[in-house]
Amino acid sequence: MEPSSDNDALKVRQQSSYYFETSDLVIIALFAALGGISSTVIAEIARVVFIPLGIPGSGQIASGLHIVWFVLIYFLVNKKIGAVFLAGVIKGMVELFSGNTLGIFAIVLATGAAIVFEMSVYLLKQVFRGKRVHNATLAFSAGLASVSNIIIQIQTFIGRDLPPEVFLLILIFSFLSGIFLGGYLGILIYKVFEQTSILDWRRTNT
Repeated sequence: MEPSSDNDALKVRQQSSYYFETSDLVIIALFAALGGISSTVIAEIARVVFIPLGIPGSGQIASGLHIVWFVLIYFLVNKKIGAVFLAGVIKGMVELFSGNTLGIFAIVLATGAAIVFEMSVYLLKQVFRGKRVHNATLAFSAGLASVSNIIIQIQTFIGRDLPPEVFLLILIFSFLSGIFLGGYLGILIYKVFEQTSILDWRRTNT
């Protein structure tokens, strides 16, 4: 039987929470690709604009913009488990082929950040079972994802040569950027989408 209203259609989609529909895969691929391309550009801009300032960790000011795509995808596919992980793999591959200086390691970083984001959201859901996941929870998870990204880079390329105070400053910049430019910005963009006709097709294309 066809859903009698837009709300019924959305409920049908929510019941199908253990598999991806075609529209889900399109959204994941599209936004992950946009994220991959933008990450390559953002990395170069950060290298040119922030690093010359000479402030340790300043290159991480924009690191949250690498995570904002995961937050959007999380909402757009109705919070289906595995969506962000898949997006991370695709995003990393796009970064690789769009000329990211990290090369194949970009796949490791993007996938790792996606896993951390999904695991954080999932675990916090278990802690607050039966309660709505608040925006602060998603922003916190985005912050952790951003931090995981830079930790992997530091451990791989720098090791123990980095002074502890510099390491801490980098983590703080990355975490705050993840919270605000990754988490809250992603939530804000999704709310803007909700108030327009952009998402109308999601209510009928089930």
